[in-house]
Amino acid sequence: MKSKLVVMGGSFNPPTLAHFRLMQEAVNSINASTGIFVPACDSYVRKKLKKLRCQNETLSESLRLEMLDSFCVKDSRFNVSKIQISKQRFGRDLEMLEDLQEIYPECEIYFVTGSDKLGVLPRWHRINDFLAKFRILVAKRGEDNLEEIRAANPHLSEIWHDFSVFPVPDEIANISSSIFRDKLRNNDETAKDLVTPEVWEIMNKNGKIPWNTIDKFRDEYDFLSNFYESEITFEGLTYGSNEAAFQAQKCMTHEEKLLFTDCRPAKSKSLGRSVNLRPDWESVKVGLMTEIIRAKFTQHSELAAKLVATGEKIIIEGNTWGDIFWGIDTRTGQGENHLGKILMRIRDELRSN
Repeated sequence: MKSKLVVMGGSFNPPTLAHFRLMQEAVNSINASTGIFVPACDSYVRKKLKKLRCQNETLSESLRLEMLDSFCVKDSRFNVSKIQISKQRFGRDLEMLEDLQEIYPECEIYFVTGSDKLGVLPRWHRINDFLAKFRILVAKRGEDNLEEIRAANPHLSEIWHDFSVFPVPDEIANISSSIFRDKLRNNDETAKDLVTPEVWEIMNKNGKIPWNTIDKFRDEYDFLSNFYESEITFEGLTYGSNEAAFQAQKCMTHEEKLLFTDCRPAKSKSLGRSVNLRPDWESVKVGLMTEIIRAKFTQHSELAAKLVATGEKIIIEGNTWGDIFWGIDTRTGQGENHLGKILMRIRDELRSN
């Protein structure tokens, strides 16, 4: 007999406790050897959330994969396929399963779908070809009457022998990624109950939990900005702000750096775009930024105290101008956030001292 393989596709933005428990129930129901999560590519998820007017809540592919990988650690029968992500397009379920069949030729593949989707299933793309090659595993929600659904769809009754059914556990019936995102949006801390502890920790460490995150350097957190005007002395010169000190380091000579000592932040940023850039800039800029930020907070004890007072909050240089190196573009959720990471590193140093 062929071994059985269960496939669950979706956005997984983020993967919830329901996804984890559903896969467990699906695998158990047919005694499958493996359960595979197949996350959709970034472009599909972004387009989907854009229609819902919450594109900024799109999680990166790397984050979604990290979360799904945490499921695999909890249950060794699980695996994650990047087959949709690697193609960077949203393929139809039939083509996706055909690709997986090539990878797992020895397996009989079962595709998980909810009982709420049964009504439209006869209209699926090439449904007859689909059923000729693969089995359908129906997750039955408590309120759905399968007999009524079959009676309303004569074609469904004809193909019902190709279906297997398992019940959705009551405790996860009202859990979904969209409900989780709604709770985050409303600062509802019960959102934590909808995901596994591992997924919650991944969300938190990446600044996706609003009440645990500082993502705007304004108002009470304006002192975190490099544009905050507070004199610092760096390598023998005194500047009016971190921005001026940082832009000055692009220069080749001492004389050029002197031009920045009297500059306001905005002017220094503008001037920094026109200097004769030192050739090693890309390799040294993060280190220089770290030293300049360290100077700011070690030379001003009141600012150091305010930074330490941010506690364990994740610091993100959120912006809408597309800086995905120093910060994160809040419109897309993409970015490396080097500035935020430096601030948190300096905070740890100050706390230790």
